[in-house]
Amino acid sequence: MRLVSLGVVAVAALVACGSDTRVDDSAPPAAADDGAPQGTRASGVWLVAGEDIPARARERIASLLTEAHGQPIAVATPESIPASLDPAAVVVSVGKVFLADDVVPPAELAALAPESLVVRSAPFRGGKLLVAQGNPKAERPHGNLGALHAAYALLEELGFSFLHPLAPLAPASLVVPESIAKTSSPRWPDRAIHLHTMHPLELTDMLQGFGPGGYGDEVGFLKSLDEWDRFLEWCVASGQNGVEWFLLWAKSWETFADSDVRLARLSLLVERAHAFGLDAGLDAPIAFAQQHSYRLLRKQGELSDELAEIRQRLDWLMRAKLDFLGIEAGTSEFTHPDPARMLAWMNEVAKHLDEQHGKTRAFIKVHCSTGQVADGYPDPGTGKPINFNMLPHHADPRLGVLPHTVQYYGLRDPAPTYGNTDFGYVRTFLNQEMGKRPTVFYPESAYWVSFDVDVPLFLPLYADRRLGDLRLIASDETASGKKMDGQLLFSSGWEWGYWMNDVVAARAAWDPDATGAQEDALARALRPVVRPFGSAADDVARWIVDVVRAEEALLVRGEVNATKPSTVVMRNGQAYLQGWETWDDVSKLAAQAQMTQPDKLGLVDMRNPAHGGPGYSAEVEPILASMETTFGLLADRADALRARIPARARELFDDLADAMRMTALRARQVHGLYDYVDGYWDTAKDKRIERLRVARKALDDAQALVGTREKRYRVPADRIAGWRENPTAYEYGYLWTVRRLHYWWRDEGKAVDAPMFPCYLNVINPVDVAFGEGMGTDAARFFGDVLTSDQRRGCLAEPTREPTYPPDDLRSRP
Repeated sequence: MRLVSLGVVAVAALVACGSDTRVDDSAPPAAADDGAPQGTRASGVWLVAGEDIPARARERIASLLTEAHGQPIAVATPESIPASLDPAAVVVSVGKVFLADDVVPPAELAALAPESLVVRSAPFRGGKLLVAQGNPKAERPHGNLGALHAAYALLEELGFSFLHPLAPLAPASLVVPESIAKTSSPRWPDRAIHLHTMHPLELTDMLQGFGPGGYGDEVGFLKSLDEWDRFLEWCVASGQNGVEWFLLWAKSWETFADSDVRLARLSLLVERAHAFGLDAGLDAPIAFAQQHSYRLLRKQGELSDELAEIRQRLDWLMRAKLDFLGIEAGTSEFTHPDPARMLAWMNEVAKHLDEQHGKTRAFIKVHCSTGQVADGYPDPGTGKPINFNMLPHHADPRLGVLPHTVQYYGLRDPAPTYGNTDFGYVRTFLNQEMGKRPTVFYPESAYWVSFDVDVPLFLPLYADRRLGDLRLIASDETASGKKMDGQLLFSSGWEWGYWMNDVVAARAAWDPDATGAQEDALARALRPVVRPFGSAADDVARWIVDVVRAEEALLVRGEVNATKPSTVVMRNGQAYLQGWETWDDVSKLAAQAQMTQPDKLGLVDMRNPAHGGPGYSAEVEPILASMETTFGLLADRADALRARIPARARELFDDLADAMRMTALRARQVHGLYDYVDGYWDTAKDKRIERLRVARKALDDAQALVGTREKRYRVPADRIAGWRENPTAYEYGYLWTVRRLHYWWRDEGKAVDAPMFPCYLNVINPVDVAFGEGMGTDAARFFGDVLTSDQRRGCLAEPTREPTYPPDDLRSRP
């Protein structure tokens, strides 16, 4: 586990071309070019919140208004508001407040769906009344979430932006538009974010109950909760109503993992989610062991004993007052127990949560790995044994399903990953289960594990594909008359522009904008993203759309000058820009292993004339050359836009522009390395060396850019980019490979030294990642020490200390 093609020629052409304290009423409104709304600067601000608004959310709204207003606002009751107000004074009403009834009549609100929001302005006592009202969630309401959605929609009308989940953007001053009127209802009832804390992300330590100093650091854990509140706020602003994260467990901290201390910390995280009106859930697998996952079942034997152990751990977890629970099928993504036994386990989870824990819902991930079947359980379409991942089709109907796709691939794209050709069968399964059980689509906005953000690559293609998939599902629903329940978005890191993918994908679950052309829908979906960019907003949106179309052509379809390859396998741009780690090499060598990302013509393979892959000059080099040219022009376009971005939003735009530049540099490096290796049999040595020089210069330029970017991460860089112990199966933060440009150096080493050993520069312990800590992990480390004499320990284990770069055995590196 880990948001219409123009053709490259067309893309290349495009990329070239309060209190009652008063302030001066005469002060001009904020300049239109700073991305703020036009209107009247507020003189005084009063906030009135109903009893249906939880205290923590009310306090946060007051804090945001104070920040923009530049002085304290008045948190008031309706009775305390003066009978006569200054013309520029504002009363903000959130939730059930009788002052709002004339503006948003209760009967009008009652006719709207659960969580619907209404934001409206009206004259009030000589000033202005801004009403944020809405309906609670249909089930398990924690206050009035619809009113909170409305409150954050109102804040956006006042110039706030909630884009990066940890860094909300406030306007320079509180300017109130002349008129506000917005009513909106969500299309689907379930809209949640899954933080994939199997990966060492921004919030992983905290969500496992750890502080910066480890699980014993209670003070640090408590201090980190402010970041959790910022993320929860972002969820509300983005139209979400739930959060989920993966629960981990490891032998080295098992006492804490199952302790009441940890349970109290998990309970506090859930409590704070409820304070923002959100549901909270955990992904707690049954027997799924990879990447330090928590398991409900750790000792297999008699079925009755297994079911009792599952119930006991469910009861323990539910003491944290969870609203839902996720589980996983199999013992990993690629291995499984007896199907009948697996079915009994998953049914017990659904039954026990429903009957003993107030109808708490359980959902099971439906992975997209291939090659496994459940003998004895027929596929409803073919009658043959069903894909093991789809075994929940035969489960208790109380068990919800989460049909999953990986990486940025859409439901209609070619998807040469995890043994697939496409994800059409996931769409079929989703449509099949609609109306029979809770059904929630489970796509990704980042993958990590050498594919995207950890290279890093700028991939707004994720935002486009997540929007496109929901539009497609909406059309399927219209055709069938059935509806799914919603979306759970798999999120894996926010730096290098990945916050944008989450913004678009999350908001699409509220409204997928299901009519019209996808390109127009994407441009509309980008409005919240580009709004802070003032007069440059439309040009930034066009630039992002052009990046998406270029990536669709080159990365997904392998098209050069609108010409399609004979097959996308090994002939698509993603295969060459992504990182490539030891276990990608091992999987390719092992015929029975399943590759978890697109295959490619390898740099070492090229030196073998009988490599059996595509021809470099005819089939691969044109893709590499087109990526270098097209992405370079797009990066240049972004650089030209920087001077037009308002200062308060520069950080957001620079994040996108820097990520685009990194992608262009990666394309240049890869093209240079492949040309260098292709010239291995050539006599034009000077030309070869020049291509290597270009590749090396691209790496060096990228390293300098990383150094600049790290200073602007939204959490301490060492947390997410350092080599350090953490609760996951990895010895580093999710951006450590970016800090060291690990995948770039590995490719250069392959080009220069042609190492035949597949475990060249290995940085993970495969046993720990696959099975968790224990005797196997210890044995891998022992034999890693015995079989190698340096810090790398070959295939078997992670290094004993952080590797150095450039690698000390890389020849001829200046």
